[in-house]
Amino acid sequence: MSRRTHDMRKEIVSIIHLSRVARFRFAASVALLSLSPVAQAQSANDAQVEQAKTLLTQERFIEALAVAKDATRIDGSDYRAHYYVAMAYMGLRQFDAAETEANDALAKAPDSARPAVEKLAGTIRSLRQGTTSVSDADTALSEGLIGKAARLFEEGWNSGRNAPDFAFKAADLYANRLNQPIDAARVLRQVQQAMPGSAAYDQAEAELKKISPTLRQIATARVAEARTLDWSRAAPVLTAAEEADPTYSEIYLTRATLAGASGSAELMESAIKDLARRNLINLQNLQDLPNIGRLMQQADFAQFMADVIGGQQAQALADATSPAGSMALLANAAAQGKINFFTGAKPAGNGYYMWSRRIVTAVQAAQPGAQCQSTLFLGDVVNRSEDVSVKLNSRIVDWRKISKPAIDGDFVALGPNEEGWVMTGFGVPNDPQMAQRVFQAVGALYAACMAAPSSSGVR
Repeated sequence: MSRRTHDMRKEIVSIIHLSRVARFRFAASVALLSLSPVAQAQSANDAQVEQAKTLLTQERFIEALAVAKDATRIDGSDYRAHYYVAMAYMGLRQFDAAETEANDALAKAPDSARPAVEKLAGTIRSLRQGTTSVSDADTALSEGLIGKAARLFEEGWNSGRNAPDFAFKAADLYANRLNQPIDAARVLRQVQQAMPGSAAYDQAEAELKKISPTLRQIATARVAEARTLDWSRAAPVLTAAEEADPTYSEIYLTRATLAGASGSAELMESAIKDLARRNLINLQNLQDLPNIGRLMQQADFAQFMADVIGGQQAQALADATSPAGSMALLANAAAQGKINFFTGAKPAGNGYYMWSRRIVTAVQAAQPGAQCQSTLFLGDVVNRSEDVSVKLNSRIVDWRKISKPAIDGDFVALGPNEEGWVMTGFGVPNDPQMAQRVFQAVGALYAACMAAPSSSGVR
């Protein structure tokens, strides 16, 4: 059995890449031939093939070409000889000749060697295209066409993603000449993805660190903008934030919050998967998501959550976001002195001329088993208008009759009541996270109770 009939089983990673001066580097790039243990026969051109491979490793392309051509004259049917002729031409940047020889090698190669030869042919094609793009990029740069040059350098990199210097040149122009750090980051991350464990990966990491503060600023601003929008308008804004800084956790938490607010189980599931992939899942984060209590009452969604966080935690989430769990959260907030109750009437301009705020000392069911009616026990007056007399020690809230809850900063609005107050609600000063949790708890109670009949709201 001839050596040329055995598998070309392994290639050293990265057949070829370009140095900063656009020279081809072949050291540690020449394909290695691994013989089967049963191989005994020798080919007449074995010595020339091995010598050509060694010369290519040393980047002695002209000598390698001469030796590899000798190998083809000795045995023209040996695909290995044509393979190394093609590599020598590639090193000399004679891409047409290199592609011809690679195609000849492919025609003669056994099935086991075809993947390696096809890879070489593809590399030659991409390098030829990339070299053309880079030549055009250099011309554009000399003419002051910075944007065009950056695009062409990126095209040169993308032609085969085997010449990282093209990528670094594009990234440098994007970051330092065009003020486009997101485009620079995109190209640098492509290098890391294409060349893990390499010096190019480390260089891309170093360049990303230089622009990371700017990228975080962009992502932070995009997230802040998205929080003011509904899902359909916020989605592309959050995508832009992710393109800037995919490590910024607030992107994914905000996406989940907006997905929950949309009411779509499909959007919520997608957002929660995103949180899980980034290890951002915890019960508190999940409890704070809008509509999570309503969704957890759906069997399919509850099973999905069990698949994500496990059965026990899914049950704990269902309990915490149920009406009983929501009541417990409000009761705990009151016990900690976290919430006050606002009533206001007869709006004048931007405010109320009759209003009061009082500490809520306790929250409990108005009657045993009546989850849709709660008693608020009221304590000290926080502040009030002069024409309001504070007498009541408690109020009853019927969650079926309040308006759909809304949050504005630290205030959770419940809407009007039968006494003529045009606004009632909970204030949660100095604790935005607790304000959000109170809002979610009130929303869960409202969603669970709104369909039940009632004759009163807050009284």
